[in-house]
Amino acid sequence: MAEITDTNVATAVEVEQLTRSDMFRQILIGVGISSGLALLWTMESMRNVLFRVLNALHLPARRRRRGSAFPAGQARA
Repeated sequence: MAEITDTNVATAVEVEQLTRSDMFRQILIGVGISSGLALLWTMESMRNVLFRVLNALHLPARRRRRGSAFPAGQARA
Protein backbone atom coordinates (compact mmCIF):
# COMPACT_ATOMS: atom_id res chain seq x y z
CA MET A 1 0.00 0.00 0.00
CA ALA A 2 0.99 3.60 -0.50
CA GLU A 3 2.23 5.53 2.46
CA ILE A 4 0.17 8.43 3.71
CA THR A 5 2.22 11.52 4.44
CA ASP A 6 1.13 14.54 6.38
CA THR A 7 0.69 17.45 3.94
CA ASN A 8 -0.04 19.98 6.65
CA VAL A 9 3.56 20.40 7.77
CA ALA A 10 4.17 23.76 9.41
CA THR A 11 7.03 25.71 7.87
CA ALA A 12 8.56 28.88 9.18
CA VAL A 13 7.92 31.89 6.95
CA GLU A 14 10.53 34.60 6.91
CA VAL A 15 9.32 38.02 5.79
CA GLU A 16 11.94 40.31 4.31
CA GLN A 17 11.40 43.95 5.20
CA LEU A 18 11.47 46.20 2.13
CA THR A 19 13.28 49.49 2.22
CA ARG A 20 11.36 52.64 1.34
CA SER A 21 12.98 52.83 -2.10
CA ASP A 22 12.16 49.16 -2.86
CA MET A 23 8.56 49.65 -1.72
CA PHE A 24 8.21 52.80 -3.85
CA ARG A 25 9.73 50.95 -6.83
CA GLN A 26 7.28 48.06 -6.45
CA ILE A 27 4.36 50.49 -6.27
CA LEU A 28 5.55 52.23 -9.47
CA ILE A 29 5.89 48.88 -11.24
CA GLY A 30 2.34 47.97 -10.25
CA VAL A 31 0.99 51.33 -11.40
CA GLY A 32 2.85 50.98 -14.72
CA ILE A 33 1.49 47.49 -15.36
CA SER A 34 -2.04 48.58 -14.46
CA SER A 35 -1.79 51.64 -16.72
CA GLY A 36 -0.54 49.56 -19.63
CA LEU A 37 -3.35 47.05 -19.26
CA ALA A 38 -5.90 49.86 -19.02
CA LEU A 39 -4.49 51.42 -22.20
CA LEU A 40 -4.69 48.12 -24.06
CA TRP A 41 -8.27 47.58 -22.87
CA THR A 42 -9.24 51.11 -23.99
CA MET A 43 -7.65 50.64 -27.41
CA GLU A 44 -9.44 47.32 -27.86
CA SER A 45 -12.76 48.94 -26.90
CA MET A 46 -12.26 51.75 -29.42
CA ARG A 47 -11.33 49.22 -32.12
CA ASN A 48 -14.51 47.25 -31.42
CA VAL A 49 -16.62 50.42 -31.60
CA LEU A 50 -15.02 51.41 -34.91
CA PHE A 51 -15.64 48.03 -36.51
CA ARG A 52 -19.24 47.94 -35.24
CA VAL A 53 -19.86 51.37 -36.77
CA LEU A 54 -18.30 50.32 -40.08
CA ASN A 55 -20.38 47.16 -40.03
CA ALA A 56 -23.55 49.15 -39.32
CA LEU A 57 -22.79 51.52 -42.20
CA HIS A 58 -21.99 48.58 -44.50
CA LEU A 59 -18.72 50.18 -45.49
CA PRO A 60 -16.21 47.69 -46.84
CA ALA A 61 -12.64 47.82 -45.64
CA ARG A 62 -10.19 49.77 -47.80
CA ARG A 63 -8.61 47.83 -50.58
CA ARG A 64 -4.89 47.52 -50.31
CA ARG A 65 -3.04 49.26 -53.08
CA ARG A 66 0.29 48.08 -54.30
CA GLY A 67 3.05 50.24 -52.97
CA SER A 68 5.35 51.98 -55.41
CA ALA A 69 8.82 53.31 -54.90
CA PHE A 70 8.06 56.03 -57.46
CA PRO A 71 5.83 59.04 -56.74
CA ALA A 72 2.62 59.28 -58.72
CA GLY A 73 2.77 61.29 -61.94
CA GLN A 74 6.48 60.88 -62.58
CA ALA A 75 7.76 58.76 -65.41
CA ARG A 76 9.89 55.79 -64.55
CA ALA A 77 13.31 56.02 -66.13
